[in-house]
Amino acid sequence: MKRQTFFRATWVMVFCIMFTMSADAGEWKSRWKIGTIAPDGVGWARQIKNIVLPAVQEATEGNLDVKVYWGGVMGDDEDFVSKMRIGQLQGAGWSGQGVLIAVPEMEVVTLPFLFNNFEEVDYIKKQMSSAFDEIARKNGYMVVAWIDEDFGRIYSTQHAMTQLQDFQDSKVLSWFGGLEERMLKSLGASPISVNMPEAPPAIRQGVGDAIIASAAWVLGTQLYSSVKYVSPYALRYAPAMIAVSWDTWETMPKNYQQNYFKVRPDVVRRFVAGVRNDNIKSLEAMKEYGIKELTVSPEEMAKIRKNALTIWEENANKPETAELMEEMLSHLEDFRAQ
Repeated sequence: MKRQTFFRATWVMVFCIMFTMSADAGEWKSRWKIGTIAPDGVGWARQIKNIVLPAVQEATEGNLDVKVYWGGVMGDDEDFVSKMRIGQLQGAGWSGQGVLIAVPEMEVVTLPFLFNNFEEVDYIKKQMSSAFDEIARKNGYMVVAWIDEDFGRIYSTQHAMTQLQDFQDSKVLSWFGGLEERMLKSLGASPISVNMPEAPPAIRQGVGDAIIASAAWVLGTQLYSSVKYVSPYALRYAPAMIAVSWDTWETMPKNYQQNYFKVRPDVVRRFVAGVRNDNIKSLEAMKEYGIKELTVSPEEMAKIRKNALTIWEENANKPETAELMEEMLSHLEDFRAQ
C-alpha cells in the first residue's frame, strides 16, 4: 500500500514538473498595455520600438504582445502610476517625474550637481542597479530599463541664468517633484508647479519664463522658438524608466524573466546611447537656430553650487534615503579616485 502511494505521489510530482516546463516553454501568452508621454516618432519612441520591444519579443519567444499608447493618450506620468495600480495599464515609460512618483527613493540620483558626466551615472547604475531594483520591487514595480532623460539645463525666455540673481528674477516652472522645488527655492526662485504636459503652453503664454528640461524635450515640444537662453551648466541628472507592475511581471514564466534579465544590460546600453545622442544633436540644432549659451563666471558658479548643495543634507538625514545616499557617494568617490 505504501509502495502504491509512493508511486502515485511520484507520478503526480512528475506530471506537475512536466506541466510547469510546458508552461514555461511557451504556453503562456499575454498582452500588456504601456503608457508614455513620448510622442510616436521621437527618439524615445524609436528606442522603444527598435530596442526594447524586439528584446521583449525574443525573451518571451513572441508570446508577449505589447501595446504602447504614445503621446500622453493615457494621461501623464501620475495617471500612469494610478492606472497601473488598478490594472488599466500594465506598465509605463516614465519621465523623471514619473520615476520619483513611483519610486520616491530615486530622488537621491537627482541631487543637484551630483554627477559630473554620464560615465559616473553608468558606474552608479552598474554598482547599484540591484539595490534600486529591490527598492522598485518594494514599491510594486519591476524595472524593465533604467534609462536617462538628460542632464537638465535651464531654458529661459528672459534671463541668461548665469547669475544667482537670475533665479530670483525668473518665473521658473517646476514639474519634477518636491526635490526640484526645494532646490529652486534654495537658489532664490519661487517655482511654479506644473505637470510636464502643461509646461509648453505655460511658457508660451508667459505664465513661466524658465524651466529645467532635456534638450530633446525642448526641441520636440518646439519650445526652441520661444526660448532665448540655455544655461551653460546642468543643474541635475534626470533618470527615466520603463517599468511594469510587479504583479504583472510575476505572471511571466520564470524562464522568460531570466531570458530578459540576460539581455537587459544591453537594452539599457543601446537605449541610453540613442537618447544621449539625440540630446546632443537637439542642443546643437537649437544653438544653430539662435538659442544662446553664455558663460558664467567662476564666482557666480560657486554661489549657485553652494546654494543648491544645501538640500543634500535633507536626503542625508532621511531614513529612507540616508543609507542609499551614503553608498552612492562612496561608489562615486571610488570611481573618481580611479
